[in-house]
Amino acid sequence: MLHNVFGLTSNNKKRLNEAYRKGLIEPPYKGEFPCDVSFARSASVPNDINKLRPGDIDIVGVLGDSITAGNGITSTHPMQSGTENRGVAWSGGGQKDWRTFRTMPNILKQFNPRLFGYSLSDSFTTHRNSQFNVAEIGAMSKDLMSMARELVKRIKNDPRTDLKHHWKLITMMIGSNDFCSDFCFSELDKVLDRHRKDLDQVLSYLQQELPRTLVNLVITPNLNILASGDYPVQCNMYHRAMCPCLFSDLYKKLFDTYVKKMTEWQNVEFQVAALSKFRTKEFAVVPQPFLIEIVLPKLPLGSNRVDMKYMAADCFHLSQRIHHVAATGLWNNMLEPVHNKTIRSVPGEQGFKCPTESSPYLFTWDNS
Repeated sequence: MLHNVFGLTSNNKKRLNEAYRKGLIEPPYKGEFPCDVSFARSASVPNDINKLRPGDIDIVGVLGDSITAGNGITSTHPMQSGTENRGVAWSGGGQKDWRTFRTMPNILKQFNPRLFGYSLSDSFTTHRNSQFNVAEIGAMSKDLMSMARELVKRIKNDPRTDLKHHWKLITMMIGSNDFCSDFCFSELDKVLDRHRKDLDQVLSYLQQELPRTLVNLVITPNLNILASGDYPVQCNMYHRAMCPCLFSDLYKKLFDTYVKKMTEWQNVEFQVAALSKFRTKEFAVVPQPFLIEIVLPKLPLGSNRVDMKYMAADCFHLSQRIHHVAATGLWNNMLEPVHNKTIRSVPGEQGFKCPTESSPYLFTWDNS
């Protein structure tokens, strides 16, 4: 019903054309795929996660909040930010192809055309087309286990799944709603401790239930980025409504404290990802930090005004241009050693990494 009210956007040609016209979508890429895919998949299915090539991934799934659900990616009106553009979301979307919408699954499809689990179109998590994207709007760290249970159920019940044979790539990012709606109502040290326990619990569950799984733990960006520029006047209202802990006048004096705690949240994620119990031949957790220093472009001529082509219409979520950047950043991080990963993502300044014959594997702790 909500999709009928807000309107499908990435599946509606008229609305999609409007988003293109407003510059909210990266223009389709016209060149050839930059990587040699001839050695993308192992000759036989690897038994060791440290020898996993991009083409060896058969299943993708994602956990997260509205950024992962794809809220407002192609929105041209604030009400359309309720539409979940899962098919074009950075970590879980597989709508069309990598030229039209750069997403991590669309990149992986070049290496393994039989990949499945990615979202097919605009959809809520209850819709079949959401597939293995179980991200929920408003989700917090405490919701990770419920999402993980749903993800495991979907993977196990899908007739395409060979649970013991298929290699799975699960990408997760959580924290923005904790920053926006929990920091100012809870003891901050307890919030961080709960996040550590939530991560440990959900990763242990995935390790137990999903053999042959590589987890991308994307380090949550510090939302100080949203306060690093000027916005149109109407954005002040949206920011206060969606992120009161950081933007309400009530908590202005605590802003610097919250920024520090968001950095500590990131440190917790690095620490949990580094736990030795999550390093076996069939399971690994790798921190992917490409969003730590993501840049929101400003308008030219020395302005501090954020270029709204990179933001959704509600001024809080992100347009397809940033999802394009995030997909590229995640892909590049996956091909970088754990201790030498890119942490800065700047639109228009990213390269595109490729596996090579001398370095064909996705990086883990033990092959870095």
